Amino acid sequence: MFARSACKSKITTSTKFRNTTHVLNQTKSNRRFSTNEKTGKGLRFESYGTPEAVLQLTQFPLSAVQANQVLVKILASPINPSDINIIEGTYGVKSSLPAFGGNEGVAEVIAVGSNVTQIKTGDRVVPAKSGLGFWRTHAVLEDKDVRVVPSSIPVEQAACISVNPPTALRLLEDFVPLKAGDFIVQNGANSMVGQSVIQLAKLKKVKTINIIRERGEFDKQVERLKELGGDIVVSEDYFKSPQFRRLIKDAPAPKLALNAVGGATATEMVRVLGSGGTLVTYGGMSREPVTVPTRHLIFNNISLKGFWLTKWLEEHSEAEKQAMFKQVLDLVSSGQLRLRTETWDFQYWEQGFKRLKEPRDRKLVFKM
Repeated sequence: MFARSACKSKITTSTKFRNTTHVLNQTKSNRRFSTNEKTGKGLRFESYGTPEAVLQLTQFPLSAVQANQVLVKILASPINPSDINIIEGTYGVKSSLPAFGGNEGVAEVIAVGSNVTQIKTGDRVVPAKSGLGFWRTHAVLEDKDVRVVPSSIPVEQAACISVNPPTALRLLEDFVPLKAGDFIVQNGANSMVGQSVIQLAKLKKVKTINIIRERGEFDKQVERLKELGGDIVVSEDYFKSPQFRRLIKDAPAPKLALNAVGGATATEMVRVLGSGGTLVTYGGMSREPVTVPTRHLIFNNISLKGFWLTKWLEEHSEAEKQAMFKQVLDLVSSGQLRLRTETWDFQYWEQGFKRLKEPRDRKLVFKM
């Protein structure tokens, strides 16, 4: 793990977002950039491979702002699994190389083009589409490709609202009609999507069975997920055991299973689904296939579906996207949806990627 002597850390709290952020002391790299600066810095890759092998922190010239564009100073950007897949060249879309990493983040507008009327300097914005490359200090973007967010939302929270919370919302609303008292089951429950699912399900009075890997501070992770509203939190091994079956024997069989991992845990989730239940796969962190016993397809009529937020955004109207985005913003602003983050100074990006491989239950976010 990165030596703390080189980059001290501290826990910060606030009334609304208490116990949600792990913030590093700011350095000179966090200063505000003026619009007369001519260059920025960013993590760029020119070929596909592991992030450590192909990413380079490079300086680049800032292009002039055209009529329908905005110049932004990027404030923070998280590392999502999809970011890694894109750099590796294994994602559903390919980047036009060379490209900057980072599909998500929050930025401050520092200049606007002559035709821009809905965005002003000083606004905070987040990406409205993927592939904009937010692992950099500055970007010139089309005004239609960003959305304004309230500046009252802490930077590290705003950086994470465009991908994981919308994914959790769609998983709960688009596949199975759920009512109070219903059960769902999910793996990868300590991810930001998993934690968002727990909180959103709690608001719906839907019960959650949450599966996590038994590593690191397992007992504390269980406690934290229960604090968020998780009803049952178990390890992958316990989930496969006869003891778990006895634990849930009097509960309604889950209607919905959410799979972010694949492999054996996904198979076991199918085994506990009720008749007519649905397994939705939205990730494959184990890089193992989803294997389903034939008998459950035939006799229990289990449905297998997939979800990709990028495709959802492509297929739905601007009004639908705006409504979803507002719903997420309202939940985060009100404190009903808490996004737990761990921030790293952008200049220590290599150590940040090392931290990414260690046990944790917070989203890792670069602070620029």
